[in-house]
Amino acid sequence: MNGLILSKDAQTYLNLSRAQQTNFVVHHASTSAEALQLSNDALARVHWLLAEPALAIEVLDQLPNLRWLQSTWAGVERLLAHPRRDYILTNIRGVFAPLISEYVLAHILAHERQLSAHREAQKNRVWFNDHTGAHVGTLRGKTMLILGIGSIGAGVAQTMRCLGMRVFGVVSQIRHIPECDAVGTMGDLPALLSHADYVVNTLPNTPATQSIIDINFLQQMKNTAILINVGRGQAVVENDLVHALHTHQIAGAVLDVYRTEPLPPEHVFWDAPNLTLTSHTAAPSFPADVFKIFWHNYQRFNAQHALSHVVDFSKGY
Repeated sequence: MNGLILSKDAQTYLNLSRAQQTNFVVHHASTSAEALQLSNDALARVHWLLAEPALAIEVLDQLPNLRWLQSTWAGVERLLAHPRRDYILTNIRGVFAPLISEYVLAHILAHERQLSAHREAQKNRVWFNDHTGAHVGTLRGKTMLILGIGSIGAGVAQTMRCLGMRVFGVVSQIRHIPECDAVGTMGDLPALLSHADYVVNTLPNTPATQSIIDINFLQQMKNTAILINVGRGQAVVENDLVHALHTHQIAGAVLDVYRTEPLPPEHVFWDAPNLTLTSHTAAPSFPADVFKIFWHNYQRFNAQHALSHVVDFSKGY
């Protein structure tokens, strides 16, 4: 069955597929405009699509016989917002947990070890230690609360426990999670937040998770706690977070995702105190990792078997 690879890394994916010595017919393009230059007949023959959601959404209506779309990303909100539902949508899972764990670890270590203060002291030629204002901490014995214990949340939990942290998880339904010391539901948040030194959001964007990190949530956090959002920007009420930072309701926050991306230059986040911003770079999609999942699914698709990592359109993940 014919396919289309639509990605900024299209040539890399094409080379990886050729290395499998497959004989499938595949078109490839790095932009949607390039893909739409294919003839109507060629587009009508496309049965599967490997693509970034941002590009896929621009060609979806021109692929009348599409049966399966393999996203190169974990997040597929743009595709979920499209009314079309007559194809199987699969996303990338299981490869981002180590990357997200590295990101979270980097930022909490930077906080505990006061790396930014040390850099500033170095600029000013100041010997910065416990006699001159340094208060270096440790992760050992600290508590992390993770919102959402899917593959990413579980990976973060496992990493942090190896470093001596206690880890609590928030899930939709109570179940045994070996990576966590304890789990609770959203109803348990007040008690869980009151113990957490770090709060990490890994939840997907669904109606149930939008705006959950609001002023009430932030007021229940310790004023020494740090919020880290690697889930989706829609989870955070932005003005509430800025207020909490200005009033020292929490000690700081680290954000990698936002309601609007790229973040506009006039956004209030740029000037908020004790806020670290990164540009949705916590877990890049490496083609070799993506291709392994695609190739596994392609073989199953070709054999008419059930695919892995299928997105439920009704649930949004």
